Amino acid sequence: MRMSVLQQSLHNSRTYITSRNGAIIAFALLLAVMGIATIAQTVRVAQTGHEIDTLIAEQTALERTHKALLLRMADAQSMERIERYAEQTDMIPVQETTVRFMILGVDKGQVVVTKALEQSP
Repeated sequence: MRMSVLQQSLHNSRTYITSRNGAIIAFALLLAVMGIATIAQTVRVAQTGHEIDTLIAEQTALERTHKALLLRMADAQSMERIERYAEQTDMIPVQETTVRFMILGVDKGQVVVTKALEQSP
């Protein structure tokens, strides 16, 4: 079964076209996979950037809250505020007299003075 030159030429061209089409399809698939990978990476970078922006905003808000709490703490510990509070609640200042310290303990379910100390100015 000999092929004529024309048939052999036609067969060779079909083989070439088929292998060429396969190469083109493989190249197209490779480009598609690379495109999908690039898009996926771009989406991941955008999501990470958004998360970073969110965390920076949260950090800034927490820093503001921390500064406000430090200010409130300093105000609550200021002597002027403590004196004002004492006056508003009708507290009286300690007189410069002898101060007694008592050390309490528990004996058989009862609170008892275990030691008493006196200190004079």
